[in-house]
Amino acid sequence: MKQILIKIQNHASGFFSKFLAPKTTRNLLILYSLIAIPFFIYHESHLPWHYIFALCIISLIVGLFITYASLYVIQRYWSETFHPFIELGVVVVFIFALWLTEILVFEAGTVFLFLFVAIAFFIRVLRIEEYARLLVAACLIASNALIAFKALQGAEVLSAYLLFKNKYQIEEKDLNGWVVTDNNQYWNEELQLGFTLPEGFYFFKPEDLTMENKTGAGQIAGLLAFSDHDAERYPFVRIFYFPDYLGFQENQAISEFSEFLKIQVSKGDIEDIQEIQQKELEPFVLTSKFWTFYDLLRPRYAKTGFILVETPNHDKLLLHITENLEKGEIHEQGIRDFLSSVRFGNRLQSN
Repeated sequence: MKQILIKIQNHASGFFSKFLAPKTTRNLLILYSLIAIPFFIYHESHLPWHYIFALCIISLIVGLFITYASLYVIQRYWSETFHPFIELGVVVVFIFALWLTEILVFEAGTVFLFLFVAIAFFIRVLRIEEYARLLVAACLIASNALIAFKALQGAEVLSAYLLFKNKYQIEEKDLNGWVVTDNNQYWNEELQLGFTLPEGFYFFKPEDLTMENKTGAGQIAGLLAFSDHDAERYPFVRIFYFPDYLGFQENQAISEFSEFLKIQVSKGDIEDIQEIQQKELEPFVLTSKFWTFYDLLRPRYAKTGFILVETPNHDKLLLHITENLEKGEIHEQGIRDFLSSVRFGNRLQSN
């Protein structure tokens, strides 16, 4: 076992020594570009070409910068092993990359960080030079991959938001004017829409939502979620507004929502989408369509879709609903309570 470890460290040391020369650094950056660009194009192939081009440029710039900086730091550390400021900087960057990609949110991520710190401390105290170099190089390479991926993800969120936002050229209104009573009844005068917030749910005004939460074909009017800090935790309902002059119809709703699902699949959030048939009970529903899917972020099967309704002003509202699967039920209890409490043009109900 000891001989195998010595062999690995000698090969690794020789590899980095050979490929940290200035000319080789340039070659590595070119190689990085040749590998990254096809991946970016494949990952974003569902978007228009100008969005793909912009995403590739942003992600490539971030990736090349971090790669060059990583190679420079590795080269410095190879010549000044156990330099405390380099080690501290690498640890900070590595922890930042873990935090940025939300790995530390999960218990496994915290355990991994604890083991990493313990191993690094052990190597540093014993001053095992070769393993210290390998650990620094591994941390920088991992940080590079995580931060570059986050940059791609952030650019993708922005592109998806702009792709939907610019489609209908909606003259946006201030839809933050929600009035709420002590018994959790909500009313929006601009929308002529009211509802009772179900037990366990929280309501977010448009001004409280992130760009990702606002992504949709219409103007976001609010969001009900089963969490006071995570608007993506389902069951949730996103309310999108379409003014009367757009003439928003059923076929457009289906097209827009299908495009939204494609983006979720391309991001690696969901898979195995299957259309299902169900009949809504509420009389105000113009049309609806739902799909089951497998959630890769929260490993389970769930359901998502939309309900299209019309207000007394002849505006349209698209209710994007994502919820857990309930056997034998059209919707789970919280969603049923919300839909049964929806009202139009009659302000708040009396207590």
